Parts: sequence; structure tokens; C-alpha cells
Amino acid sequence: MNLFHLLGDFNHEQLIVLHNRAVGLRGFIAIHDSTRGPALGGVRIWKYQNEEEALADVLKLSRGMTYKAALAELPCGGAKAVLMDHDGLQRTAAFEAFGHAVQSLQGRFYTGRDVGITDADLQAIARTTSYVANESSPALGDISEHTAIGVWHALRACLDFAGISVKKARVAIQGVGSVGLLLARILKREGAELVLTDVDAGRARSAAEELGARTVAPDEIYSVDCDVFSPCALGGILNDTTLPKLQTHIICGCANNQLASLETSDALAQRGILYAPDYLVNAGGLIRGAEFYLLHRADSLPSLARIYDRMTRVIEQARTNNQATARVADQIAESRLKVGKTYRDCFWGQAAVPPGNR
Repeated sequence: MNLFHLLGDFNHEQLIVLHNRAVGLRGFIAIHDSTRGPALGGVRIWKYQNEEEALADVLKLSRGMTYKAALAELPCGGAKAVLMDHDGLQRTAAFEAFGHAVQSLQGRFYTGRDVGITDADLQAIARTTSYVANESSPALGDISEHTAIGVWHALRACLDFAGISVKKARVAIQGVGSVGLLLARILKREGAELVLTDVDAGRARSAAEELGARTVAPDEIYSVDCDVFSPCALGGILNDTTLPKLQTHIICGCANNQLASLETSDALAQRGILYAPDYLVNAGGLIRGAEFYLLHRADSLPSLARIYDRMTRVIEQARTNNQATARVADQIAESRLKVGKTYRDCFWGQAAVPPGNR
């Protein structure tokens, strides 16, 4: 593995290796881009098979955060942190040590909740850094709820483009964790028919009982005949194995990095399946965090509603140019990162914004 080639392929600014043998801390912080301002991104903890798998995850996730911020026209860049869960981890102390590492960056990186993070983990991080989203703040609100609302606006744009009424739509949701369940509740309220799955069978059953939905086994969700397939779990699920199984018109969900590769989006377009780019769809949480911490806005609901317009623009541009939606979204995001690129590697200080972006 050539590390510098890997960083160059994704065009990262900085990679920080986290290692504290005393508490078992192992992981990475990847700052992808701060062209538009300080880098925002959550921290996740996972039982990675090895450090190569963890590194690949953090690089993909952090780049996605940059594109998410750029597409949402936010004054921030993208980053991500991943921690390796293992038997020798002293969890509370490790998260406190992680907080020290975040604090040392002096505001270049703001973090928050991602996969595997508990309230206790956030509290541990907050003891050693001020640059963490504390979701217990009533003024901030529920980040997961903001994300789910954003997904709903993107899904609504897709349904409108396809001429499908939500009251007649069947939506298959893969994963009913915090965001997936909130999205399911919105869809139920709007009259959609729901099919649910989750790796936690008990969680799927509980959600189905609440919402009057039916459940299927995790490996059966791809074959459900539906109007919308909504991936709301982990990434990489749209690949050569799953694509032939799909019986849907639209793919729109909150999971990060849904595509195994950019070529997968081309294959979806060739099959006539409308793909909603994940970092456009799931930007609601980032929008709320950026507007609350950087712009000091009390309410982000109007900004979340604009996800509908962004999704519509991507769909229309993809149709006009005969391109996959994922490629169009990438092009829009990358065009916004060219402004002020000269300043990017200067490591702007606390909450700083390069002169060209003020």
C-alpha cells in the first residue's frame, strides 16, 4: 500500500494516525478538504478486520463529507474519524484521548455522532474537547431527525420526477436505526406502504409493529418489488452482486457510500433506476450542525427543504447530459471546491474561512 498515492487519489489534506497503547486507542482522523472552511465530520467505531480496512473507510467517508458540504453550499469542508473497536479498548478513556486529539486541531475539525457512537461516548469526547456536537442541546435539536427530514425531501423530489404519489408508493427500507426509523415514520405519516429489514431482527419487528409494515430477511430486501429502495444502514451495498436483484424505480436512502464504485451509478442509469446521490440525500445532519455551530442559526428547516431543489437539479442535469446522477453531483461539488483551492493547505485556524469564501 502506497499511502501517499492513496491520499493523492482522494486529494486529502491531512491524515492523522491515532494511537494510545495505554487505553487501546487505534484509528484515524482524515481531513479531506478545508477550502470552504473548517472540516466537519462524525466519528464512528467499528470492529474493522485490520487497519487497511479502517483507513479505506475513513478516506471514503471524509471525501463524502466534503462533497456533501459543497453541494449544500455550506461554509465548511469535510473530514471523518474512525476508531477500531477491539478487546483491549478501554472505551471511556479512549474517547477522552480522542477528544484531546480533536482539541489539538484547534477548530480545523468538528466532530459528532456516527455509527456505533453512544451518548456516553459523546460525553467522554466532550470532556476533553469543545469541538464536538453535543446532541443533548435543545437548541441544536436531534441531528438524526434533521437527517431523516433531508432524506424525505430528496425522496419526494425523486417521486415527483417519476410521477409516483407517495400515497401509492411502496418503500423498502434497509436498516431501521435512528435515521431509518425516523424516515419510516415520516413515510408512514405520508401514506406510503413500508417493507422493513434490519440486521437486528428484533428492531425490525418492533418498527414493523409500530408502523404496520411487513418485514423481510436482510438478504431479501434487494429483491422486494418496490417503488423506492432506501438504504439506511452501512455502505457498499450497491454492487455487482446486488444490482441484478433490484426491482425498484428509485434508490434514495441515508447510508453513506452506497455505491461500490462510480461505475455502479452508470449501471443503475442504464437500467433506468433513478439513484439519489447519498451525500446529497443525507446532508440534513451536516446542514444543521454547520448552521448551528458556524452560522448560529436557530432553525435549519428551510435549508433542509432546499434539498428537494438540489435533487431536482441533479436529476434534470443528468437527463439533459445523459449522465448518471452520481457523476453530475460529483461535478457540481468539485466545481465549488476549485474556488480558493490555493489556500486549502495553509491549515486555516479556528473556524477560519479562506478569504475567497468570506
